[in-house]
Amino acid sequence: MARGSRNDHTLPALLAIAALAVAVRLAFLGERVAHWDEGRVGYDILRYGATGLWEYRPIVHGPFLIHVNDLVFALLGPTDFAMRLVVAGVGGLLPLAAWLFRDHLRPLEVVSVGALLAASPILVYYSRFMRNDVLVATFMLFALGMAVRLSVTGRTRYLYAAALCSGLGFTTKENAVVYVVCWLGAGALLLDTALFRPDAARPTRALLRDRFARARDRIRSAEARRRAGCYAGHLLLATALFVAVLVVFYAPRTAGTGIGFERLASRPGLLPAVTERALSDFWSGIADWGGKSGEESIVERLTDYLPRFLGALVEYAPAISVLAVAGTLGERYFADRPRPIVMGFAYWGLVSLPGYALAMDIWATWALVHVLVPLAIPAGVALGWILETGLDAARDLRAGTGGRRAGIDAALAVAVVVLLLSSTVAVVGATAFDPTNTRTDGDHVVQYAQPNQELRAPLVDLEAVLEETGGPIVYYGEYAIDNESAAHRPPVGDRWTEGEDGPVKVEDNGNWYSRLPLPWYVERSGAEPASAHDREELDALLAEEPAAVVIRADRAGELPAMAGYVRTTVEMRSPGDETVFYLREDAVRAHADPAGEWTPAASETGGNGNP
Repeated sequence: MARGSRNDHTLPALLAIAALAVAVRLAFLGERVAHWDEGRVGYDILRYGATGLWEYRPIVHGPFLIHVNDLVFALLGPTDFAMRLVVAGVGGLLPLAAWLFRDHLRPLEVVSVGALLAASPILVYYSRFMRNDVLVATFMLFALGMAVRLSVTGRTRYLYAAALCSGLGFTTKENAVVYVVCWLGAGALLLDTALFRPDAARPTRALLRDRFARARDRIRSAEARRRAGCYAGHLLLATALFVAVLVVFYAPRTAGTGIGFERLASRPGLLPAVTERALSDFWSGIADWGGKSGEESIVERLTDYLPRFLGALVEYAPAISVLAVAGTLGERYFADRPRPIVMGFAYWGLVSLPGYALAMDIWATWALVHVLVPLAIPAGVALGWILETGLDAARDLRAGTGGRRAGIDAALAVAVVVLLLSSTVAVVGATAFDPTNTRTDGDHVVQYAQPNQELRAPLVDLEAVLEETGGPIVYYGEYAIDNESAAHRPPVGDRWTEGEDGPVKVEDNGNWYSRLPLPWYVERSGAEPASAHDREELDALLAEEPAAVVIRADRAGELPAMAGYVRTTVEMRSPGDETVFYLREDAVRAHADPAGEWTPAASETGGNGNP
């Protein structure tokens, strides 16, 4: 149990922190241009909404966002704000998880943990991003918290809450299983520490014999057997709830045919088949994620990714990083009796750092979400100690009993808090709230597939032109694919046939992924895409006066005279990959000024495609 009296202001403080966290995550949420991954998943959701067809694909991770955002788009429309809304809301509620550990933390520590989860720059950035990392971290932290509350109170409602939260966690991303493995590993370390302490008053064997005898006596009592049976029944029901959550999300949608979840209302007899398919897909996703590995050896991966992760923590999460080290060392070596909850979270966070360096197939700072969440507990312990020291010193000064030492303690506490607050605000402002902030090197918090923000204005014009004219949009050269209908039901892939000497590719559609995030914006406008591999195909399509033409900048000189089109050059990635948009000038004029008084601003205008 945590020492110190319970503070009635702890929960109101956490609620205020969570409200502020949600507000911070919602502010200007739709400003940033969609990331490559956001564009791909957003397009998948739009196609699912249009066709009613969906099946789980591990490459996109869990199905939670697919189904939930399909509902969000139906209510709010498919916008960049709407696609990130659920992640922002869930991420903003993450600080409330600290309340579940209140029996093991002091009030100021609980508030400090909540504040760190609310304000850590990497957590803020990826709470404003349609990815699953913040979702799985939040759901699994709540699941663990519910399990802790169950152990403290014995109330079975926490068992069901843990089952629901963990079920949702497993619908977001496959690495939810890593959370469970980390919990088991941390628990084993804590058990070993508890049993094999050199300073223990009794030998370990005697302690184990005593515990075994007490457990045997309890089991023999009728009351214990009754309680065990009751809990077994609740555990069975909670397991059923966990499985039901998986089935609801993982079961395929088949538009009313075959083995589809939507058919259960009229064909309940399909439940066993639907359940089997859902659980099979779920397990295949876990196996697929766990089986991924790069070409590098373990040593190469550690020496490459681990230093970069450490550098990113220092640059983008300095508060949690420094405080977590201080909190872990302080709890381990200076506390009268180290608290298992604090040390368990420290073990979990510390092992996750090299663990994700080994598990990642590409380097990206979103993996650090899974490191920062557990480290927030020992970091909160350190911050809580700083705050408590400062408050005690301030009280002594007001009472006139503190002297010089109290003044120094109060000043240092204020200085540390101001430093943490100012550095956090600066980093959050420079990352999450600066959409023009783009990747400049491999260790940047902004992943390389984030388009340059200068793409936003041309995208507005592009969507307006597509809606005004009804399309189509022509992709030329490296953006062309052999069969546009291959994108009607993701994933977009090549088509092969069996030849005399082995498989022969008959359709090459891989260039579709180079278009991202454009398919998300084009699909929601309702326009049809078309491909032109060469000048002959392009000339045929230009005769139909398409709404737009998209081409790589280094091939723009191949185009004919593009009279009647406005040219804009943008970066489709950050950095590099310059791309040229040609938009029909009459439609751009109508969009910009219905009166017709319009002058191209950022555009390079007309001509044969040359600046």
